Amino acid sequence: MGKRVSLSSLADAPTEDVPGHSTATLIRLRPAQIAATPLNPRANYGTDEELAELGESMRVRQLQPVVAVSRARYLTLWPDHEDHAGAADYVLANGERRYRAAVHVGLERLDVIVREEIADSRAAFLDALLSENIDRKNFDPIEEALAVEAMVHECGTANAAATRFRRHETWVSQRRALLKLAPGMQQRVRTGELPVRIARSVAALPHDEQESAWLRARAEQAQETQQRARQRQPRSPRGDTPAPETGRPARQPPGPDEAGDPQPGTGQREIFTAVKTDGGAEGPPSTTPEEAQARAASAAMPWDSPAELARLIREHVAPEHITALIDLLHEVAA
Repeated sequence: MGKRVSLSSLADAPTEDVPGHSTATLIRLRPAQIAATPLNPRANYGTDEELAELGESMRVRQLQPVVAVSRARYLTLWPDHEDHAGAADYVLANGERRYRAAVHVGLERLDVIVREEIADSRAAFLDALLSENIDRKNFDPIEEALAVEAMVHECGTANAAATRFRRHETWVSQRRALLKLAPGMQQRVRTGELPVRIARSVAALPHDEQESAWLRARAEQAQETQQRARQRQPRSPRGDTPAPETGRPARQPPGPDEAGDPQPGTGQREIFTAVKTDGGAEGPPSTTPEEAQARAASAAMPWDSPAELARLIREHVAPEHITALIDLLHEVAA
């Protein structure tokens, strides 16, 4: 048994002046029944190969319909676009790349959602046309700037356009600034050769000064990059900075003939070899196994760590020789 509905509850329900006006309707149309709008600032829809790949994918399954309004509804907003609409029954509001891919591979039918309410005003139609592409980063920076400029023109003020795009007014002004660039500079922004950050800074200059300002900024940026790269170069264990420009090696410790303290493994090594097994008297280096072991160990002595040095002495010097070694060190220090 069906659910009973009170007629009084329907009395307050909203009604449509035009049936189907605010109801999204999914239909299947031949691509020839649809026309693209000239209001779309997008110029790059991909290569022929990319469009073919998308079109063949849609031939198997079209997961996302395009969005359109009726020809009559569209021409109430832009009657001067009648030639663009041609004989089509509908005009695209969203999904032109899918539409182009369908035409490219010759699809017989295309899934279309008809949304008449988005043509209630020019601003509403532009919002439907532009916002999704802006949010998805489908536009290049100049296309995005043209889209923002079109909305400002339609809404009357930058603040109103920012409200329509649900962005801050600064976001609007930053994008509009790119349209002050000379055509050649705008093309460099499109290709990515000219970064947007630098483009905004030179856009306020006269057209004949923009390119030279960009070249100066690019040179300064390259110099800063080189400086940061040099600062990131690793330092040697002694803290010396390499000097790749001159090719000179990093500073080495002074040799045994230079002024300064005796080097590890030279004078100190002679102290060990001067200790004899007969009680510590000085004489020729000993050739006993114990003394040979002491000489070998001294080659890697940790002279900067007294505690570690004492440990090694205890391990490699016989107990009866330690006293003689201490006396000898005292004599050398004096």
